[in-house]
Amino acid sequence: MALTAPIPILIVDDEADLRNLLVEALGDQGYATEGAEGATEALGMVRQKHYPLIFTDLNMPGGMSGLELLQAVRDEDPKAMGILMTGYATTESAIQALKRGAYDFIQKPFKLAEIEAALERALEHYRLVQENEDYQQNLERMVETRTKEITGLKNDIERLFEGFVNASVTAIEARDPSTSGHSSRVADLTVGLAEAVNLTPNGPYGSLLFTPIQLREIRYASLLHDFGKVGVREQVLVKAKKIEGEHLDSLYQRLHQRALESMRDGVLDAWSKGHAYDHDAVSALLGQQESEALRLMELVRRSNEPTVLPQEVARELDLLQSLTYQHWSGSNRALLEQPDLDLLKIQKGSLSDDERDEIQSHVTHTYRFLSQIPWTAELAGVPGIAWAHHERLNGQGYPRQLKDPDIPVQSKLMAVSDVYDALTAADRPYKAAVSVERSLEILEQEAKVNLLDTEVLRIFIEARIFERTIGQGQGGR
Repeated sequence: MALTAPIPILIVDDEADLRNLLVEALGDQGYATEGAEGATEALGMVRQKHYPLIFTDLNMPGGMSGLELLQAVRDEDPKAMGILMTGYATTESAIQALKRGAYDFIQKPFKLAEIEAALERALEHYRLVQENEDYQQNLERMVETRTKEITGLKNDIERLFEGFVNASVTAIEARDPSTSGHSSRVADLTVGLAEAVNLTPNGPYGSLLFTPIQLREIRYASLLHDFGKVGVREQVLVKAKKIEGEHLDSLYQRLHQRALESMRDGVLDAWSKGHAYDHDAVSALLGQQESEALRLMELVRRSNEPTVLPQEVARELDLLQSLTYQHWSGSNRALLEQPDLDLLKIQKGSLSDDERDEIQSHVTHTYRFLSQIPWTAELAGVPGIAWAHHERLNGQGYPRQLKDPDIPVQSKLMAVSDVYDALTAADRPYKAAVSVERSLEILEQEAKVNLLDTEVLRIFIEARIFERTIGQGQGGR
């Protein structure tokens, strides 16, 4: 068991007999007691060593009284406690002693028991003060440690969430590689646009100021605005033509087969009438049927493009409706079935009404997915911002057909960024990249018909936000 070091006590009195008596008596009780003849000597000892308790006489030679000594000791060692001893006790001297930092006041002559009682009270108070200081220091260390732990945990959570967001964006782009980089570019544009709004001193948004946490909220909403595409069928999501793949090959094959069937029927008809084989006539008939098949294939090819369907091409498509081919079973079937004809007659784009509804459903999928995330109060707006990024001011957007007052400002910012990036993207198989100049003209046209926010677009153009993503998967100027 470790031994506790004796507590140092200083006795300051110019009466040697009394001083030595107290030093000896308290030393016998296990205290490390020392004596000093006057205030100057005592102060020098205090500067060299910590004394938890100092007994001092009030009146001493040398120019410094006990009260002045207590004040000087307090300046040197605030933790030291003083007990004043005097034979000239008055109420005033007691008050002054306490003001100067004395813990107690003893009147001479005194009994040793009084000294011991005062000593015990003072040391108990000293112990309590020390324990409280130790507790406070330990508490501060605990708070500091806990704060570091919480800060570290917060940083870990933020890194974890950033990783989750990045992984989500990767998942989106894996489903639709043609739009790779779109989410990041829209986030870059929208955050830049929000920062430009902060710097706009007047106009409809002159008083609007996005805080750093709100800019972060905008960034997350922009990065995740298309996450709902994971709920859309891949063949619809990446559909570049109205009819694709093996189905289109089958249609071309039917046209080719129909030409051969027509050739066969012509030859058989000639033979049935007793005509001899005529190589030149057969070659001419074959060329005629092949030319017709190629003409119809070109008609299908032109109709199959996602661009605006010319009226003359749409009228020619009706000719295909009556054409048949011979199925392997021997029956005659429609060369072009009605669902395929409906697809080829799509006026613009490559999607049927049902497929367009499925694509547009990605916004609702996004909202439902984001709503399941336990966002903090500061980021609670992420789902709603993403949900409204396809809404338009005149109510012609989707999925809820919201109008201007009900659309969040953040969503209006994202709408401009999203349309701009979709126009200028150079990696989409169903459309060619549009130049920056032409894209800005299209945005202005949409703002004029109250689809996009005019003020937001003005800031987008004047602050040249569009330059932030030039060269990042976009077409040239």
